[in-house]
Amino acid sequence: MTDTGRQEVPIHESLNRPLLVLGGERNLVLMLGVIAGVFMFSLAQLWAFVTGVVLWLTGQWALAQAAKYDPLLSQVGPRHVRYRRHYPAAASPYAPHREIS
Repeated sequence: MTDTGRQEVPIHESLNRPLLVLGGERNLVLMLGVIAGVFMFSLAQLWAFVTGVVLWLTGQWALAQAAKYDPLLSQVGPRHVRYRRHYPAAASPYAPHREIS
């Protein structure tokens, strides 16, 4: 057995791309559509329809701009906020005790 070639498995590009709809994250765009649809159709008033259209257009533009910055911003952003700004380099005697198995 002199064949020592590498084994390669092709991974389709669509498995690695984020789910974007109309340039924005799929979940956020669908939620925006439902909220705008509530304004446009359930209230049955002209002012509500105009408000829904304006909400849809500005919200969709904002979601597309956010997706250009980071396509997974709704998942990465909250995690970034939870991280502490500074982790001290020294151990503390008040640190919680951890069991090591």
